[in-house]
Amino acid sequence: MKQKVNAGGFAMLVDLDACTGCYGCEAACRETHRYGYDEDWMRVIRRDPFYVDGKLRQYHMVAPVLDKCAACYAADPNPLCATGCPAAALVVGPIEQVLKQVPGRHVAVFTA
Repeated sequence: MKQKVNAGGFAMLVDLDACTGCYGCEAACRETHRYGYDEDWMRVIRRDPFYVDGKLRQYHMVAPVLDKCAACYAADPNPLCATGCPAAALVVGPIEQVLKQVPGRHVAVFTA
């Protein structure tokens, strides 16, 4: 049976318009924690761009394992996955702070 992870109100925001799908956050996570290649704590899922109302949209999704992210954030509030993102597309932190950055943006927010 699956159980919901309670990460103390932790959230991750991915700006879908800004993310270039570079795999920088995925590489940063692996470099920081040195887990094996048979595991994925964060995965970038690249998709083809598409047009909406004449505007090109990218759709690269970051799929995190939020219990690991919350523990990492607790140890360092400026984790390498977010600070190393060349597009500044990734925001991690307490859910209250992350949700303040949502209005007017095309984002995905993961919460635990």
